Amino acid sequence: MTYNAAHPSPHRGKTGLLCLLYGLIAAPSAWLVSQIADAALAQEACFPGTEPLITPVFDGLHAIQAAVLMAALVISASAAWVALGAWRSTRGEQSGDQHALLFVGEGRSRFMALAGLLTSAGFGLGTIFSLPALLFVVSC
Repeated sequence: MTYNAAHPSPHRGKTGLLCLLYGLIAAPSAWLVSQIADAALAQEACFPGTEPLITPVFDGLHAIQAAVLMAALVISASAAWVALGAWRSTRGEQSGDQHALLFVGEGRSRFMALAGLLTSAGFGLGTIFSLPALLFVVSC
């Protein structure tokens, strides 16, 4: 396949749009769902009526919240992996390294791949930062 150097994204055929979007969207979505799910679980278990409870209504609240957190971490890691693959296949799309890419923004595919990699890593780290709350804060 020949690539047109005049096109803003000459290596667009080396990676798919779904890969680029997954790298951009999966980790923030997983983090958001995990935060909402954990808050909803804690609210339902500790404050089901008009009065707060001392112990959760159902057993295994922390285990369920930990499973939700681990699922978000797996999704974030897979999004970072997919974005890294897209970055590796498109990093030679335009001249300049990743620092020039951030300032100039040439090469849409490699820009989206790098943005997906940074987003996935950032939200993966944010998901990890949720772990101390799960470990050290009491359920109710």
